[in-house]
Amino acid sequence: MLKSLKQWFFPHICCLCEHYTTNDQDLCSVCKASLPWIENRCYRCGLQLKSNENSIYCQPCIESPPKFDRLCALFSYEPPVTKLVTRLKFGEQLAYGRVLGELLAEAVNHLWYYEKSLPEAVLPIPLHANRLRKRGFNQALELLWPLKKGRQIPILLNACSRLYKTKSQSQLKKEYRKRNMRKAFGVNKPLPFRHIAIVDDVVTTGSTVNALSEVLKNQGGVTEIDVWCICRT
Repeated sequence: MLKSLKQWFFPHICCLCEHYTTNDQDLCSVCKASLPWIENRCYRCGLQLKSNENSIYCQPCIESPPKFDRLCALFSYEPPVTKLVTRLKFGEQLAYGRVLGELLAEAVNHLWYYEKSLPEAVLPIPLHANRLRKRGFNQALELLWPLKKGRQIPILLNACSRLYKTKSQSQLKKEYRKRNMRKAFGVNKPLPFRHIAIVDDVVTTGSTVNALSEVLKNQGGVTEIDVWCICRT
């Protein structure tokens, strides 16, 4: 009854089609179903598997696996999700972060860990202090608030630091991204957790999450790392 009254007086409006929705979020069922949901991806890196690959891992991950153990992504980096991610990250539209975070929480709670234990803690990708000051928020952290409401899972805000201000990965070609992230992160102190999840909005080449994963395993005492992201290119 109370939920019905709330929807009556404070109806949700879909952030994509801008129509009223009976869903308890700012995304209608039609637009939600039309999003570029990821299917048939490599368990390790999240890239598309080839039709002739019979393993859950792609050939590059079998030959040279990344430092993280699993990558879970919601969408391919395609419209209209690109609009939501871009407006969150560069347009300060935090409401889009709430919608994307709700979708992330749904996947964590009902899909990705159906037969597997959850990580003990989550770590939003750290921003350099100058970039955080300029942007005013960490978009990876904004994605975690809906999950935090439903689960008392620790969010590691001060476990790692961005040691220097790297160039924006989106401005670099693939061959330079790994070099750009070399020694970019540092662990402030050993962590009391062995299994954690790193959270980012978009994973492109994986250089950023790979660099952070390597540091966490070498310096932080972490043994298993999952990566959660909204989009995998």
